[in-house]
Amino acid sequence: MIDSEELRFHCIRCGNCCLDKNTLVNVTYQDILRIVNGLKLDLEEINEIIGFYIFDQPPNKKELEKMVVPPIETENGKAFVGLKKKSSGACYFYDNKNGCKIYNLRPMFCRTFPFSFKIVMNKANKSRTKIEIYYTDKSVKYCPGIGKDAPVTNKDDWITIGKKTIEEMSRNNVLIKKWNDAIKSKKIFPSAKSFLRSVLNLRDVE
Repeated sequence: MIDSEELRFHCIRCGNCCLDKNTLVNVTYQDILRIVNGLKLDLEEINEIIGFYIFDQPPNKKELEKMVVPPIETENGKAFVGLKKKSSGACYFYDNKNGCKIYNLRPMFCRTFPFSFKIVMNKANKSRTKIEIYYTDKSVKYCPGIGKDAPVTNKDDWITIGKKTIEEMSRNNVLIKKWNDAIKSKKIFPSAKSFLRSVLNLRDVE
């Protein structure tokens, strides 16, 4: 893992990360609420922009354990929750002329690109637990903002973003577990739209 002092990046707004057809922008429930509140969307409108990406093959236990964001149960099977894509593979909110149309409301996965973060626990002293930062595999392949001529990243600023992202993902994963457990116990029907409805019901809680 590369030390954060060695990381260099400057976003040039090329749009590569928004246009890659193989990139799925996962959204947490808090991402959804930010977009809903910022754009004043109702359930039907949010249902038009949030996608539920069904697995071609159900993931096995080992694969599920590796996933940063677990899938949710839907009427069509396990699915990742993310922003919808256009037929071209570009993000639903990407405009070729003006770039991201919801830049100030963009999901945390977009805010942290091209970096990913990992909590490194110190079992002997929890106060020394730290967050490590590194390039994602995809960013190394197609992000021109990374390179020796780019400025050295500000460790403190990025770690702050990373910490917030990890906290949101943690809360999101708790929500997903509660949802999937409720499906398993047959307390609710595994509808994607019902999942979005349950997220919207959290607006007064956040």
